[in-house]
Amino acid sequence: MSQGQDLSLPDFTPADVKNLISVLDEFLKKTSEFFNKYNNEPSDDSIAIQERVNFPKEVSVKNAHYGGFLSMEAAADHLMVFKDSLVEPAKSIAPWTCVRGLLESCALASWFLEPKIDVNTRVGRYFAFRYTGFVQQIKLYRAGGDRKDYINRVRERIKKVEQEALKLGYQPVLDNKGNLDGICQRMPPITGLIGITLDKEVEYRLLSAIAHGHHWATNQVGFRVTGYSDSKGNIQTGLEKHIDPKLIFYATSIAITAFAQVLWYIWLLYGWDEEEIINVLNDTFDELFLTNENRIWNR
Repeated sequence: MSQGQDLSLPDFTPADVKNLISVLDEFLKKTSEFFNKYNNEPSDDSIAIQERVNFPKEVSVKNAHYGGFLSMEAAADHLMVFKDSLVEPAKSIAPWTCVRGLLESCALASWFLEPKIDVNTRVGRYFAFRYTGFVQQIKLYRAGGDRKDYINRVRERIKKVEQEALKLGYQPVLDNKGNLDGICQRMPPITGLIGITLDKEVEYRLLSAIAHGHHWATNQVGFRVTGYSDSKGNIQTGLEKHIDPKLIFYATSIAITAFAQVLWYIWLLYGWDEEEIINVLNDTFDELFLTNENRIWNR
């Protein structure tokens, strides 16, 4: 559990969960209005525009920026489904898998959109991500049987993208046998990336255990011990589905702090009005009982 997360909330009740759902609804509505207002375009004096103007190939920078936005949109979808899964009849396992998907998308978005890195690093990160996508496509086609034509097309695409990177001055990434092992750099595994970008590796490992169906994990978050009478009238011990409001708060705190980081990075990178997003984030965090330690915009 990361610093700042608190499970000792004895007064967090089912009524608080209903309020939490309303808070998330309003948060998603307001942030959506902001994106529509700006049309997802950076301001003229933003870091994003400076990067596009000064880099040798503007489209490469735009691809990295848009890649971050695509990952942000995926995270927003996970957050919306997470919220909906808490509405009666609430689910006890599915909310956690939504948060897991959200963390993956937020980690990618944060990696691409981090405002303090230089443009060469940003573009290189997106090239590295594209390479891993090609590798995954090849694995997909291999699993589907005889797909040699598709695999060859992907391999040709890898060569083309690698040449793009080399022309921009990036160095080849090879394994110890001299084979291509990345483009611009090696992509960190997703667990490590979540630790690097969000400081939530511990949380992600729990969420992955839930998604993979490990009973030690699902039993903790989605069930409780109960007694019942069997057909002979004997009292037995079993499990029944149950959602602890304190755990809903825990899951929400993981999701909203990760998503807030992505929003903050976008506002800084794209030069949008910082005060408007700070006000929304502060109001949301206050209503969700999240402490100042969770607020990246205060660091």
